[in-house]
Amino acid sequence: MRDKFFSRLFFVLLTLIIFQLFVSFSPLKKNKGEEDVIDKPSRGTRKVIELSEEDELWVNKTLESMTLYDKCAQIFMPAVFGKTLDQQSKEFQFALEMVKIHGIGGVVISTGDVEETASMIAELQKNSKIPLLVSADFENGIGMRMKASNTFPHNMALGSTYNPDFAYETGKATAIEALMLGVNINLAPVADVNSNPENPVINLRSFSEDKDVVTEFCLSFVEGSLEGGVVPIAKHFPGHGNTKTDSHIDMPVIKGSKEILMENELKPFISLIENKVPAIMTGHLNVPAFESDNKIPASLSYNIITKLLKEQLGFKGLIMTDALDMKAVTNYYSNSEACVMAFKAGNDILLMPPSIRDGITSIYDAVKSGKISEERLNESVKKILTLKRWLKLDTKNYKQETDLPKRIRLEEHYHLSKIIAENSITIVKADKELLPIDSSKYLKMFIVDITNRKNIKDSHFSQIVHESFSVYSHISLTSESNSSDYKLALDIAKDSDFIIVPAYFYIRSGVNGKTVSDVQFNFFRDFLALGKKVLIISFESPYLLSNFPDADNYICAFSDSKASQRAVLNVLNGTLVAKGKLPVSIPNTDFRVGYSWNPE
Repeated sequence: MRDKFFSRLFFVLLTLIIFQLFVSFSPLKKNKGEEDVIDKPSRGTRKVIELSEEDELWVNKTLESMTLYDKCAQIFMPAVFGKTLDQQSKEFQFALEMVKIHGIGGVVISTGDVEETASMIAELQKNSKIPLLVSADFENGIGMRMKASNTFPHNMALGSTYNPDFAYETGKATAIEALMLGVNINLAPVADVNSNPENPVINLRSFSEDKDVVTEFCLSFVEGSLEGGVVPIAKHFPGHGNTKTDSHIDMPVIKGSKEILMENELKPFISLIENKVPAIMTGHLNVPAFESDNKIPASLSYNIITKLLKEQLGFKGLIMTDALDMKAVTNYYSNSEACVMAFKAGNDILLMPPSIRDGITSIYDAVKSGKISEERLNESVKKILTLKRWLKLDTKNYKQETDLPKRIRLEEHYHLSKIIAENSITIVKADKELLPIDSSKYLKMFIVDITNRKNIKDSHFSQIVHESFSVYSHISLTSESNSSDYKLALDIAKDSDFIIVPAYFYIRSGVNGKTVSDVQFNFFRDFLALGKKVLIISFESPYLLSNFPDADNYICAFSDSKASQRAVLNVLNGTLVAKGKLPVSIPNTDFRVGYSWNPE
């Protein structure tokens, strides 16, 4: 009897163990009526930048072999894009000279085709004595810069899922594709807390206005990027979220006491430092709480970079400036002044100064004159060499011809974009009977694409809406549309029974303090006053609703990626349930961060 009891007990336990193993190893879970949702990825030990004794030996030997000029050139990272991609152009020949003759430490690339960009990078690496750090702004995938490549939904779309595993997967997928291109540093994640709805430069690039959400998503993105083999750079220290000024145009001011800033803007950076983020980018922002001189941005401030970032917060990784050709710097300092100030402040890499030759010369002269010690220069060059060794750049034979990618298209990454988009769509307001849309009710559906730019980058939604609905009429309105265009749209609207407005608005500086111009504001006012059934879909700034809070139906996608535009269509036709929650609050409304629409 006793033996039978233990036999049965053993059988039950074994069955439970097998069931648990089956559940644990299932890569995807499906909820009834829902699309596939990615499970929490299995992760090993958190990756950090660590070198072996052999690695340290390589770094020290390489440093010892360098001349003073070599060291000065290593800290510069100019941009190589545009005509530079044409290897017969003067621009490329100049970039080649910077690499081959002057010995710069790295480059930052921008727009282009995959094949020409990969070819350019390979050629520059082939001619560099010490392999180059190659960086790019791939905040939401390589498609952000490379033509015909995968683009993930923007960071704010990821934030609306409230699932940081998507940030990990995006960071890792982007790293894998970046390495195929030849890029080994991603100028991401954006660690700015978008606490100011009128911020013209961050907006969708931020994960949220909630500092804890931003922190968690940044930590996950960094982990994914390192797992994929690319160095991530968190930006823009000490936080670019609470401003109305675009640092490309002038110097923003970040207000608040030290205590408030430490608890809010700096919170993501502090957590990233505690978790050994390898690199941080400094922003061109004046922060009076830490820098009393109102003409000195954080990127040039000894008080902010050395005193705060390195000494108080204990950051020991690599520090890079934001682009030094931005007007927040060039409006106040010459090229040479900015380079010397930035380096003396504590930066290790000087990104995109207006003149590379003058920049190198200014640092060289400052060391020779004693304004900068060679010991301080060695400290930065050693950090740069450390990253190069961790990336194993010195082990690659760039002289050997290799097959370069003509396209980078990984289906699993397109699928990831689709899953993220499907989990991010957020219904803010809707009539109870509106969704899913019953096309039999509406014989005259009118589509009005509208943007505050000169044109819409990709009005994908309007191209695919015909797959699900019969469209009566379609019109596009831009910042260059004239009064007759707006009148025509109003006339068609009067004769329509359902109007869908795919809106592509970004925050602009100096336009009534709003996203919308007077002409477009008046159009929306007259348009909504017609009393027709109208659905506004914001594919960019979620704050658009602030301009007309009485609109009845409003959906946020937080991204104009193709995946996001497709996901919205699927919400409208009823094949997808919107699951997103607001990652930001919308001024002039009652909709706050974390809000989720309930049709009941």
